Amino acid sequence: MKSSTGYAPNAMETQCLVLLARLGRLLPRHLHLAWPTTTLRNAYIYLNRLSAAGLVAYIEHFEAPPANRRTRKNQLWKRHGRIYSLTPLGWDYLKASFPHLEETNERLAPTYFNPRHQAEHQIEYADLVTSILRDLDTIPGMVGMSSYIEMDLSEQARPRADGIIVLRRWKDSTRHLDERSSCYPWLLVARQEEQIDELFAIEIDRGTEEASIITGKARSYGELYDAGSWKERFQWPLIAFAVPTERRQQVIFDAWDRGWPGGPIRCTTFDAIHAHGALAPIWTHQQRIQGERILHANVPLLRSSWAEAVIA
Repeated sequence: MKSSTGYAPNAMETQCLVLLARLGRLLPRHLHLAWPTTTLRNAYIYLNRLSAAGLVAYIEHFEAPPANRRTRKNQLWKRHGRIYSLTPLGWDYLKASFPHLEETNERLAPTYFNPRHQAEHQIEYADLVTSILRDLDTIPGMVGMSSYIEMDLSEQARPRADGIIVLRRWKDSTRHLDERSSCYPWLLVARQEEQIDELFAIEIDRGTEEASIITGKARSYGELYDAGSWKERFQWPLIAFAVPTERRQQVIFDAWDRGWPGGPIRCTTFDAIHAHGALAPIWTHQQRIQGERILHANVPLLRSSWAEAVIA
């Protein structure tokens, strides 16, 4: 199908557009991470063609030097590359080509964002999602996934997750050992009777928020859970934080327990995701059992009882 400018994206370029719709923005390396068969050079070629056709836009991304004035004098802004985002024309093309992307037809709708908005935040989210895409076909019984950015979990707009990830699998993976998700795994059809959706509310924390803000966020999640209004829309998600350091991870755990005592939460670091992938057993799970606060280290993102049975 051609866009209004007369350009017809090929299959991989179409995948690029859909990935942008699911992530909001990305760096070229995210295409290479999601689909290792695509070289970084080709990722640039695909994105530059789409940019020339007016379907995507980009800005040059630079990382700011440390805030410490003593060290900042001798340090320059570090260039990370181009951050790409869909243009309104790109969204129009996708909606015409894939009607399921329309907000009114989806349980959780993707949203267009200005690429300058919270760039670092979104890059870390894209790292997490594309690492799942990379490893999804290694897990038997997995059907596919979807990803939705900046998702309100209640009608009051709080809490708002940085992203919602839906992973769909067969209840009995042993009956589907040969089934693997393709490199284009987005969920386009209704869930079948013997399939399960697992939802994850992803929170990207870069260590810049006060602990009191995390406590307030935990309180919002707890109030929503107790209200039960989410049951009409979807199952309760597993809440997972990605953080810069293990020290920050402990800050998150403490602040969360103050806001929602006993509320389950899972944490890992950005470095662990980059090194091992988000599906690996790199997460620490916090919960309360009979009033006692318990931390379980080295658990997978997926529900552990199922993941341990199928992941060697």
